[in-house]
Amino acid sequence: MKIFRFLNVIVCCFLFVLTATAQSNLAISREYSNDAIAGMIRKYKRSNSRDVIPPAELATKFKSDFAKASKIEWEFAEKIYEVEFEVKFRDCKAYYDVKGNLLMLVEEIYRSELPAVVKNAAEAKYPKYRFEDIDKIRRGTEVFYKIEMELRDTEVKLLIKSDGVVLDEKFDY
Repeated sequence: MKIFRFLNVIVCCFLFVLTATAQSNLAISREYSNDAIAGMIRKYKRSNSRDVIPPAELATKFKSDFAKASKIEWEFAEKIYEVEFEVKFRDCKAYYDVKGNLLMLVEEIYRSELPAVVKNAAEAKYPKYRFEDIDKIRRGTEVFYKIEMELRDTEVKLLIKSDGVVLDEKFDY
């Protein structure tokens, strides 16, 4: 029985490492400044996007970037392509410009994958809340974490920089 548990732990650790490093070598475009990308994404999110079939070159680039993607859905508006997909049962979103530059990547992650400084910042701000959903956001050269935390009927959504600075918080009662 102890051997089975040991092997189970080894397999889980191996799968965790594979999943955690799945997109670590992915290149986010540096063609635009971080502020320009943020503005482009804001404009996209305020628009009425529509389902599309992407150009063949972009579909090929996406497959190269995310070879293990499944359940792929594309939308387009304001010169931005948004693609929602799954990689190993994790929800992801990628945003590309019309030239095929990857601007932003949003990946669902586990609490155990949060950097300690980010986890500590969230727990210090809301010590009685429990972690619900966590997304790692890579935009330009920046990394953020969107964390949803709950306490009974109250939910708070935090946006925290990779250095632990809380940028935004919104409550939902």
